Amino acid sequence: MGHQHAAQIAYDGLPFLGWQKSGDGPSVEEALEKISYQIFQEPISFRAASRTDKGVHALSQIVDFTTTKPITDYHGFIISLNSLLPEEIRCLSASPAPENFHPTLSALNKTYRYSISTGPVQSPLCRHTHWHVHHPLDMTFFKEAAALFEGTLDFRGLCNYRHGLNEKRTVCNVHNITIKESENEILVTLKADRFLYKMARNIVGSMVWVARGKIPLSSITSALQSRKRSEAGVTAPAHGLCLVDISYAKPLFVI
Repeated sequence: MGHQHAAQIAYDGLPFLGWQKSGDGPSVEEALEKISYQIFQEPISFRAASRTDKGVHALSQIVDFTTTKPITDYHGFIISLNSLLPEEIRCLSASPAPENFHPTLSALNKTYRYSISTGPVQSPLCRHTHWHVHHPLDMTFFKEAAALFEGTLDFRGLCNYRHGLNEKRTVCNVHNITIKESENEILVTLKADRFLYKMARNIVGSMVWVARGKIPLSSITSALQSRKRSEAGVTAPAHGLCLVDISYAKPLFVI
């Protein structure tokens, strides 16, 4: 029987085709597997709490993996892993996994943050982390649109089609969508029990489209009721999205 471990991973998603390896290019999963093989001298498979898409970032992705031998020094393991990983990926924490732990099935909630730059000119420091929306936004409509997505709803109309993906469960509970405004920046934080494929980006894109006057507020209600993706707004760019938290019944890591 192997030894199961949990780890907290952060990454800049820009160079990767997402979390999951596909054979079409670099992925976060593949990078972790390659370096872990060097450390443990055995194939290591990782399961992630969220399969982030191409270009999406993570401050707190939770993974688990199993090794034949125990890890007796997690601090040393983290140092070894980070010294070999690409600079865009870092392990922040690691510990023995709780009994019967599964990073996805054990998760209670997931939190994403979407970052928007406003104003005519975007700071070059934000070009890889923020969606630049230089058109004026009606923040009253922006917030009213956000409120329509809160609650236990069928989000099939906010889920993009993906070949081979059959979303059987499309009802999600969006606990809250919070909006923080500052000069030339809007931060949208979305917390839900689960997210469908590109759901977070479609929610934010629809909010922006309503705030720009591209679609009426009623289009959001129509998309939710009709379950048709065409009723909602644009899919916001991937680089503005960041996975910031996965919550579990008990803390995984003691710092």
